[in-house]
Amino acid sequence: MGKIANSKLYQNNLPLTTKQRIFSHLSGEHNSIFSGNGLDFRELREYNTSDDIRHLNWKVTARTGTPCVNVFSEDKKLNIVVVYLVSGSIYFGSVREKSEVMEEIFGSLCLSATEKKDTLTTLFFSDKEERFFPPMKQNALKKEAITYAQTLNPLGKKVDFEKLSNYLLGAVKSKSLLFLIGDFLELPNLKLLNAKHELYIAIVRDKFEEDLKLLGECGLVNPSSGEQKHFFLNSENIATYNKNLKSHDEKLFTHLKSHKIRHTKIYTDDDIGIKLRELVR
Repeated sequence: MGKIANSKLYQNNLPLTTKQRIFSHLSGEHNSIFSGNGLDFRELREYNTSDDIRHLNWKVTARTGTPCVNVFSEDKKLNIVVVYLVSGSIYFGSVREKSEVMEEIFGSLCLSATEKKDTLTTLFFSDKEERFFPPMKQNALKKEAITYAQTLNPLGKKVDFEKLSNYLLGAVKSKSLLFLIGDFLELPNLKLLNAKHELYIAIVRDKFEEDLKLLGECGLVNPSSGEQKHFFLNSENIATYNKNLKSHDEKLFTHLKSHKIRHTKIYTDDDIGIKLRELVR
């Protein structure tokens, strides 16, 4: 399908409303709890003989008459991999381009990870590795990976999820939080990846493509292959297209739910910050 929305001029400073807040929702699942010099206060509980007396909360102990100790959480660094799925079909949008929304999601996740000092790896993948960026500091991340996301040309590309899965299973050795960003117009099989890693799926769509209302003679370009065709679209073949996409999404969501993979659909007119916080909640 062809492009509808006009391209925007991008800046390196994305509108990152989610910065510093996205992965804060994950910290409770990836903390080690110990009685010692932790980083963040977690709870107050009664003292037992195995506790270090230095962690006694003297004010609470004096007030209640019961010895109580502070318990802290020690933040562990997360291994985060953010994958931008490069496909010609993201070069489309009626409100904003899907590619533009994906850039903002990519930038928000990446900068939030580096802000928390987590280990971040980024990958751009179609049916092969387009670009791979090893862990880097935030300034380098902005100059390299985020700039690459802003300037890449997805036309002529198509995602191959089998090759992606094989690539990630070989390249990402330790258990990681794996974020996949794309429009998922190809059906994935994420069973093996999900067995090794913790997956988060951001499905980027435009409402127009899910409820197509074009009628009459149209010239369309397949953005993944570059093939051009002229069609006469009537209500019958439009209904068939809408039905097929709905069936595709039912299979997609059945697959994700059956493997308990966290996912959300983000439309081009959605508040990206809200949707990302829902994804990692």
